[in-house]
Amino acid sequence: MAIRSFPFNSINGDRKFNATHWAEYFATFISNGVFPNPSTNMQVMANDDMTITVKKGVSWIDGHIGINDNDYILQIEPADGILNRKDRVVVRWDTLDREIRVEIKKGELASNPTAPTLQRDADAYELGLADIAVNAGVISVSQSNIIDL
Repeated sequence: MAIRSFPFNSINGDRKFNATHWAEYFATFISNGVFPNPSTNMQVMANDDMTITVKKGVSWIDGHIGINDNDYILQIEPADGILNRKDRVVVRWDTLDREIRVEIKKGELASNPTAPTLQRDADAYELGLADIAVNAGVISVSQSNIIDL
């Protein structure tokens, strides 16, 4: 086991720091999640059509910050004519793309659907923001179809 310490000024290039060092540092005192203040941080709102709005806010995942500085609109895929589905809105830290983004994970069709599971492995880490009931035949989603996580 090595003992590490930083940050210290570099002398002739002997101290090189990268994003991994800083993320490790921030992760020691900022836990994964969405900031609770204000209470609308990253809140998922229905637009009474097949879109939702994720309100502005800040999220942290393993020392990495995701900043949504304005309302962000996402399209919900059309409903099935016979079966229901439950989609999940997530904040996703994608280690391969090196970014944090907000997206909708489409659920499986079923009579009694469940939301997709969160991915938490070497490739990605997701935080659930909301579950959306996309019932058979609907052409719009209302706020009552959204469960805040």
